[in-house]
Amino acid sequence: MIILIFLLLLSPVRASLGDELPEFQTCVKKCDVLTCNGISKYSDVSERTLLRWQSQQQKYHMFQEPPLSWDLRLVGWDCFPNCDYQCQRIVTKDRQSKNLEVYQFHGKWPFIRVLGIQELFSTIFSIGNWFPHYWGAKMIWKQYKKEIRAGNTHFVKLYTAYMIVAVVAMCAWFFSTLFHLRDTWNRERLDYFFAGATVLSGFYAIVVRVFRLYLPENDLKRQVLAVCTLLAYFLHVGRLLRDWSYTYNMQANLACGLLQDVLWIYHSINCFNRARRSMSLKRDLLNKEINWTLTPLVLVVSVSAGMSFELFDFPPLFDLLDAHALWHFATIWPAMYWYSYMIKDVEEGLKDRKYE
Repeated sequence: MIILIFLLLLSPVRASLGDELPEFQTCVKKCDVLTCNGISKYSDVSERTLLRWQSQQQKYHMFQEPPLSWDLRLVGWDCFPNCDYQCQRIVTKDRQSKNLEVYQFHGKWPFIRVLGIQELFSTIFSIGNWFPHYWGAKMIWKQYKKEIRAGNTHFVKLYTAYMIVAVVAMCAWFFSTLFHLRDTWNRERLDYFFAGATVLSGFYAIVVRVFRLYLPENDLKRQVLAVCTLLAYFLHVGRLLRDWSYTYNMQANLACGLLQDVLWIYHSINCFNRARRSMSLKRDLLNKEINWTLTPLVLVVSVSAGMSFELFDFPPLFDLLDAHALWHFATIWPAMYWYSYMIKDVEEGLKDRKYE
């Protein structure tokens, strides 16, 4: 896992070679002039050229004429981005017919839209990721209210940390869905901001659990941690707003994610060792009353393995399914087990004082 993250940190961000293709730039200009009334932007387009383009458009219907269809407008497309999309597809089909390499445009593969959806499978899998966190939030909320009624304030504080994780993750996958529906600058920023919030909220929760900051005598430490976590997040967002950097964002999230993973693995192995009942490791690993404590270890390894899809990117299969979508698919099932584990860790671990 650590080697994988190290490789990700070193991986350069590949420039979008498609953006620089002369045929793509000319295509976008032509579409903008013909369908978006963008002639005033281009002083190099002569009247003769304009007449030739108009004749080609009337004859071959190269570009969609306004107004845009309802499904495109519903998702958020307007005229110029629609030109950009059409030219990506035109150039890509031409390159494929000549057995040339498929290039990315603006950091993305040239996907085929489906009902206006720019990245169909990434959108579907983002929605798929939202539901486990929604169900988890309901489970945590139920336990939270139960602890309030019982007057167990220390467990209320721990469940509060877990509730923050669930709510932030729900927001993150909501904005991920919006971003993959239709890529815009504002949606991309929200996607990145809430991805960072997810990492930091998870880090906060595991620190509260491992170092027992939910206990009354550690209230001040927990409050200091909360303030520091919020401060780190606002500084992170401020840094991106001031000078947007994909490399910095990736490195910051992976560094914090690595710390979080190390703590989860430590916590998992520590609880397993405390729960062991025999001298046989194999016997304890097969014992369901004990091996559930290794759930975080399994989930961390699974999520890290899913990240390998991002290392081995490839042009989308059938112009729909790429490595990033598979990464989103790989994170669905681990989320389905996190919250039930968290609750079991409290109910069977902390309340019985087995793993403190």
